[in-house]
Amino acid sequence: MNIGLPSVQVFVLIVFSSVFSLFVNGVRTDGIPLLAKELDVADNIEITVDEPQLLAITLEQAIDLYKKGTVFIDAREPEYFTDGHIMGAWNIPFFFELTFKLDSLQGKDSPIVLYCSADECGSSEDLAYELQAEGFTNLYVFKGGWTEWSENGHPIGP
Repeated sequence: MNIGLPSVQVFVLIVFSSVFSLFVNGVRTDGIPLLAKELDVADNIEITVDEPQLLAITLEQAIDLYKKGTVFIDAREPEYFTDGHIMGAWNIPFFFELTFKLDSLQGKDSPIVLYCSADECGSSEDLAYELQAEGFTNLYVFKGGWTEWSENGHPIGP
């Protein structure tokens, strides 16, 4: 291997930079996790103002919040939403429009349930992190989503 070739030099530089950055990230106390942490499942739902929370919830907890009139947000694409959704759920594909509507109608401390298709769908969790970054504090991700809700005969919209 001729280290004088520009392509070899670039390859060595990329490998060295990658290994060095992974090492530095691992040593730092505020390093970026390499794998996403699974959301904690809520033991019980306690609406707090003091401390932000982003938790996964079960079907039973979702039903309880639904009966209390909590806003449900469908994080799926609009075409899936029109095929069927949890009755009363919102589907606003424009993030700033969604945050404005949520903030103006209920404030940032009210509970919000986010869902998408099912457990393997990550759209609801991604949207929850975006809302948390905007200052919303009581976010619940219903991991079972539309599939679990509809299969168990709960209220659905057209």
